[in-house]
Amino acid sequence: MVVFHHPKRLHAESNVASLIRPARMHEAFSRIGEEVLEITGSGPEREKKWAALKSRIISEAGEGVFYSESVNVPPALTWLKKKPHRMNFDYRLIQSLRNAGMPTGLFYRDIHWGFERPRGGGLWPYIKNKCIPAFGRQELKYYERSLDVLFLPDVRMADYLPLSFARSEIFSLPPGGEDQDYPARQFSPEGGINLLYVGNIAPPIYDLRGFLAAGMKDENVRIKVITRERALKLHGSLYEFDDTCGPQVIHAQGQELQQHYQEADIALCVWEGVEYHRFVMPVKVYESIAHGIPLIVSSSAEVLSRFVEREGIGWVVQNSDEFAMLLRRLAEHPEEVAKRQKAVEKIRHLHTWDQRAREVVEALRRARTDTPHEIELTRK
Repeated sequence: MVVFHHPKRLHAESNVASLIRPARMHEAFSRIGEEVLEITGSGPEREKKWAALKSRIISEAGEGVFYSESVNVPPALTWLKKKPHRMNFDYRLIQSLRNAGMPTGLFYRDIHWGFERPRGGGLWPYIKNKCIPAFGRQELKYYERSLDVLFLPDVRMADYLPLSFARSEIFSLPPGGEDQDYPARQFSPEGGINLLYVGNIAPPIYDLRGFLAAGMKDENVRIKVITRERALKLHGSLYEFDDTCGPQVIHAQGQELQQHYQEADIALCVWEGVEYHRFVMPVKVYESIAHGIPLIVSSSAEVLSRFVEREGIGWVVQNSDEFAMLLRRLAEHPEEVAKRQKAVEKIRHLHTWDQRAREVVEALRRARTDTPHEIELTRK
């Protein structure tokens, strides 16, 4: 039994990573044979579901595990509009389950509030600079007291947390991909190189202007950029997109992405470097792997670039000049692309959402049997 918690409604079809992941994990727990008791939705919806399930969950605490998918803001803030007096509801729920003997785990997805510092006056910069960081630190204090296992995109993100979580296990839990039942695309250099970027384009964190400009100088390269309509509206003018001589820009999500992945030779995760990139593990990386597509990634994404190099599933570039040189080399040596495609094909079954769900259940069921000394030794 898995008690699944998420402070928002689940959205099976979305182009937003923070919404994709909770829905995919929820589905995966069911697919691997676990009974899933769901506490999701708005604050009042979570409250209602907990009231209906509480007696059963507490009575069967020793037979199940608790797993939560966090959101980009502390869950306390999701109560502000309707029931501000219930702001600690989610934290108390986790603590009550731990007190009852149920292993507790949570995926902490982001610490953007430790990096973003909007400039200027007004209400929004004040909220981003002062309020959200304060709530974020308070949220982590609650989690430090109530979690047996803290899951992160990569354990190195723990270096940026203001608390040590000394009595919790800390595990890497990167995203996964959907099982695909078709063979990976075969690269044909005669048709040029088809590059695909899926994700945000908002500088400074997701600034790929230099890379797009470098890639489009090569007449054998075609680049497709898939981003949200809102992102294009806010930041498209910075890129000066021109479909006649620039990247093809598309809005797609969910099943609409399938065709674009099937038409891609290489997926891109390239941005101008910022410190935030060090531990990022984007969902789109694992979607690409699931589709058998090798990757070109920025060296600023340290954790990601080490993974790509270790598995031999792509290339790492320092800057846009290296990116342009790499594309020219791959056009002359298509066997490199075929080699990386084979490497991706070999590992993609290890990086599915079902595999991530199994890792969660295994870690949580083992957590309560570990002594504090063993916890320190088993962090990975």
